Amino acid sequence: MIDRVLSRFFKHILLVLSVLIFVGATEGVSAQKTSKSVAEQKKIVEQCKSDLESTKREVKELKKQKGSATERVNKLTEQMNQRTSYIAETERSQELLSIEANDLNRQIDSLAQELEKNRSIYAQVVRVAHRNYRSNSTTTYLFSSTSISDATHRMANVRHLAEQRVELAEEIIAQSNRLSAMREELDERRGELDSLSRSLEAEQRELERDRAEAKRAYDELSAKEREALAEQKRQEKMLQNATKELRKLTEGNKVGKSFNSSTKALNLPVEGAKTEKMQTNMVKIIGKKGDAVRSIYEGKVIRIVVDNTNHSTVMIAHGSYVSVYTHLSQVRVAVNDVVKRNQTIGTIGIGVDHKGTLSAYMQFMIMNTESTKPMNVMDCFKK
Repeated sequence: MIDRVLSRFFKHILLVLSVLIFVGATEGVSAQKTSKSVAEQKKIVEQCKSDLESTKREVKELKKQKGSATERVNKLTEQMNQRTSYIAETERSQELLSIEANDLNRQIDSLAQELEKNRSIYAQVVRVAHRNYRSNSTTTYLFSSTSISDATHRMANVRHLAEQRVELAEEIIAQSNRLSAMREELDERRGELDSLSRSLEAEQRELERDRAEAKRAYDELSAKEREALAEQKRQEKMLQNATKELRKLTEGNKVGKSFNSSTKALNLPVEGAKTEKMQTNMVKIIGKKGDAVRSIYEGKVIRIVVDNTNHSTVMIAHGSYVSVYTHLSQVRVAVNDVVKRNQTIGTIGIGVDHKGTLSAYMQFMIMNTESTKPMNVMDCFKK
């Protein structure tokens, strides 16, 4: 009889321990992946918040200086867009935290049920052990051996059962500790969720105030200022669309991928030329008739466009960056050509500037298809 009881408990305990090993190996995997996403998302939110705070300071400074209405509208629009991004990313954080909290809650319920079951099994094992001790069943089991080999086997069974009972007790303690830690973590996640909810409500109220202030500032604009602002927005939209198209063309490009915003000491596209800054990522380069225009870095030609004055624009991808050479003549490369650093791609164009002066010039620009932040082109070149 005791042999059957021991055999049954061996199987039961071994089954429980195998389940515990599986739970220990798998529990927290989902939470670990989500936690990694939460941590990465926190960095994104912090960056959005930092950008927003920077713009808010600029808006505040503009108010003090009583800057132009157009400038205020532009900066307020930037602030609203940044605040909208911040809200969207914070909502994403909220969603990830909610997933993590729900996942933790499910794990806690599962672990609590497992712990209760193990406690019940342990209590049953202890009761049997105590009953066997009181009735000397274990002694009877051992002394009823039919041989030395059988006695050795039965002693091993008794010892193995005692060891399994100790292991089960230790696992119950470990499970209890894990359960307490997970409940504390769940409380922490719920606290973070409450904090995010309050932050979102505050930012949404601020966004409404931004919108009202932007409308007041826009109402102060003159007709000429509104027209200029509309043109600026149109050009910005065109730039966004162009960037999207370039992103498709540069996708997967490995040629010149070492180029980045920290690349320095490059040669100008036109040797010995003068430069006039047009905007952060664009410069006018003034040379002489027939001057060669060279690629600033190794890359792949992704587009060539000819305008209605018969001048060409050549776009070269360097990884995810694109260098743009506008107002060229006699282009010497074709789409999909791989070019070397300082390789001639065409000659400088001849045209009339806004003052009516005939000159040889081109425009040069660098775009990062993975970022909207403009790069200062002059930082790339030798001083």
